[in-house]
Amino acid sequence: MLKTLVALASIGSASFFIGTSAVAENNNSFIVDEGASERIAVAGKLRMLSQRIPAAACFAHIGIQTDESKATLASNAAEFSGILEALQDGAPEMGIPSQEGDFTVLRALKTVQNVWQPLQKNIDNVIDLGGYEWSVAYVANQSVPLLDESNWLSSVLIGEYSDPTVLLQADAMTIDIAGRQRTLSQRIAKSACLYSTGLETVYAGKELTEARQHYDASLRALRFGMPEAGIQASNNIQINSELDDILAQWEGVQSILEAVVTGEAITDADREKVFNVMNALTLSMDTVVSQYNDESKLGL
Repeated sequence: MLKTLVALASIGSASFFIGTSAVAENNNSFIVDEGASERIAVAGKLRMLSQRIPAAACFAHIGIQTDESKATLASNAAEFSGILEALQDGAPEMGIPSQEGDFTVLRALKTVQNVWQPLQKNIDNVIDLGGYEWSVAYVANQSVPLLDESNWLSSVLIGEYSDPTVLLQADAMTIDIAGRQRTLSQRIAKSACLYSTGLETVYAGKELTEARQHYDASLRALRFGMPEAGIQASNNIQINSELDDILAQWEGVQSILEAVVTGEAITDADREKVFNVMNALTLSMDTVVSQYNDESKLGL
């Protein structure tokens, strides 16, 4: 489990250095927060959306809670575009007060945009028509490079904005790992849907196995700590209570996920439970990320 978590933490945390998010004005120690933790948090949400979009497309295509699946797909696609715009141009309402000026961050944003833009026609096909199988497969296949580029963007932002006067390295790592849980929950939903229905079975089974392992290792590290990987358990009662609830819901869906992995037939009711539980876990982890974000500011 330690090896798994260290690998997770290293994707995006290996390039920590003092960034440019804090400045001194008039030789005083006044700190200007340029939305460091907010930028990292919303970039982490791009990773989640890169997997929730194909998950919703798959569930909509096979007729699982069709109206809700299509609504999720439409709103998440719009949110993905909105986050890219906010990271580039700024969005005070999201805690990002200014446009991005760093060339490395802008270049990373562009690589995400280059993968994202061709996907939108196929997403519209699923929303409007339920999706041809090839449209769903295309969205699912492209979710891999979309996640890769979103991971790289998060890594660049962490390197740029992990200034110890604004956001401690340990806090940035914890926010980042908690954010990854949202991604993994949707990656699990996506691969379980694809694998259990015979779509993209070459990669979906392996992806499901790996995502489950990573999710479980990271969840337990966040809740109970893993000092050898640089993760300390929180002393915040609200965070720990939320993590306990997430752990209980996660354990409640394991029998279905295990059946999918081993190739056993599952029912549409089982698929619906996976859809609902993994979405609930994503929303709960959203709350945890916000709580970690707020806690990181207490020392400012």
